[in-house]
Amino acid sequence: MKTFLRFLGNLAVIIIAFVFYTVLQLGYAQKKVNLLFAIILAVLTVAVIYWMYWIYKRELKQENDWFFNAKPHWDVKRIIIAVAAFFALVIFQVAYIRLIGGNTVSQNQAELDEVRKVASPMFNILLVVVAPICEEFIFRALFFNTFFPADNNLNKWVGVVASGFVFAYGHDPMFSKFIYLYWVMGMILAWTYVETKDIRYSILTHMLNNILSIL
Repeated sequence: MKTFLRFLGNLAVIIIAFVFYTVLQLGYAQKKVNLLFAIILAVLTVAVIYWMYWIYKRELKQENDWFFNAKPHWDVKRIIIAVAAFFALVIFQVAYIRLIGGNTVSQNQAELDEVRKVASPMFNILLVVVAPICEEFIFRALFFNTFFPADNNLNKWVGVVASGFVFAYGHDPMFSKFIYLYWVMGMILAWTYVETKDIRYSILTHMLNNILSIL
């Protein structure tokens, strides 16, 4: 019963985190932003990210079979893994777009491009900083704590595939031909997380990928 209640609590946290992230997205997508609004949004962003990290660490104190988030947090080997994952993301995206033909983009990317045309410059902060952090906490950190808390090969690979799919559905709920693109991207990010055992590295990979999307 205790394990089941913990699962329900963790699931509720994921839902709340997603709602908070959605609110932030709406804030950053505003066309005009004055100084007061920008300050409030910045404070809210820091508060949401801090809350996600605090919840994440609290969950790990309750159960952390993977030894996620162990110190030291940074080392050369894991940085290489994160950068390699970034190149894997880029190569796969280019190959997939060429495979399906043309210069087509997903509906999600098209919508982002349209918002960027009218939104304030703060929208780029969402894309490069806020989105990678929030999405990695939701789709990787909190997701594995909830659904795949035990460290074994089955959980690792099923978790990577499942995390990738949920990430893909979040970006392409209409199940277009781009669902497979996002699915593999999500799996690469999930693999980065479980391989490095530190959410900082999948966030780094995600940020590098999103930087390319605004160039």
